[in-house]
Amino acid sequence: MRGEETRDVVREFPEKLDKRNRSEQGWRMQDNDFGTPTERRLADIWADILRLDNVKRDQDFFDAGGDSLLATKVVLRVCREWDIKFTVRVLNDAPVLADLAERIDQRVTKSGQPSAGAPSPAARASRAGACLWEMRPGTAGAGQDTLLLLPHAGGSAQNYASWADFFPKDLRILAAQYPGRAARADEPAAADLHHIVDEILDALGDVEGRLYVFGHSMGSYVGYELCWRQQLASRPPVALFASGAVPPHRHRPNPATEEEITDEWLMKLLDMYNGVPDDLMNYPEVISQALGTLRSDVVLFRNYSYGDRRRRLEIPIVAFGGERDDLVPAAEVERWHELGAAECATHIIPGGHFYYLDNTATVTAAMSKYLVSVHDGQKE
Repeated sequence: MRGEETRDVVREFPEKLDKRNRSEQGWRMQDNDFGTPTERRLADIWADILRLDNVKRDQDFFDAGGDSLLATKVVLRVCREWDIKFTVRVLNDAPVLADLAERIDQRVTKSGQPSAGAPSPAARASRAGACLWEMRPGTAGAGQDTLLLLPHAGGSAQNYASWADFFPKDLRILAAQYPGRAARADEPAAADLHHIVDEILDALGDVEGRLYVFGHSMGSYVGYELCWRQQLASRPPVALFASGAVPPHRHRPNPATEEEITDEWLMKLLDMYNGVPDDLMNYPEVISQALGTLRSDVVLFRNYSYGDRRRRLEIPIVAFGGERDDLVPAAEVERWHELGAAECATHIIPGGHFYYLDNTATVTAAMSKYLVSVHDGQKE
């Protein structure tokens, strides 16, 4: 299936399903829904940045769709509106809106004196050390199918928070949480891509049902290596959905190994993802935190080595790419078929490297259609 066919798929999934295009209908936030004025103001900020119609005081920022990059935007707004020093680490420690609002009030009372405070035990215990976020357990019981979602460099499991709305309810959906971000911010970032694969495989255990794997950018490489390991163990997934990446056997370090990974280069990457606030440079602590995880992932990705021997998966690889992606040309996306079975397909979709942010309905519809085809024994 090529780009023209892919664009037609969106007609089957109305854009009203996309959380980025919510209507103005439904329940709206009221002042009496919150315990303090700070909670109300903070809820407005979350609603604006996360593009939500409503936010509740007991809502978790990351469960609501937040990630490390969106957290940076929240921190900038908090610093500006309350005129206090604030860091992403505070949000990581207190991701529930009411708890974070209390931290803000404490900072205001102390006139901006540094005080990160202790994390909320209840908030931290639910995700501490977990490398897989179960977005939805599914309704099919034992032996149900599972979709595993793998984030890009600098990304987190919460990048896929809205995706559960687009798939059948009987599909179990898991998203990987790499170390060094979100609820795992206190852990050191992974130094080797294969360490991430090891951790995810351990957490997956013996998946009884069919497994589908989707990865974007660096996540595509994690997905490929995971599928290869499962194939060697005689437990291959059904399909690999590879997005926004040059195929592993054609990987070239970017930037080149001898080149320095500068803050300016990383800022350009951040700008591809939802943009960078104009006043970000006024908050060096926030910049440092935002770039730290991304730099670690870029180094990890740059040091990846495919090896000398061609390793072909015995499963279909369904490749996705943005037609205006400056990092991954469409011609490279089409070469993923060289690493997979004959049923491989390519979808080129309008947009840049993060094309899926504005085309979630299109991408998930194409995936769902392919999953149905696999189940029915049909071909695209």
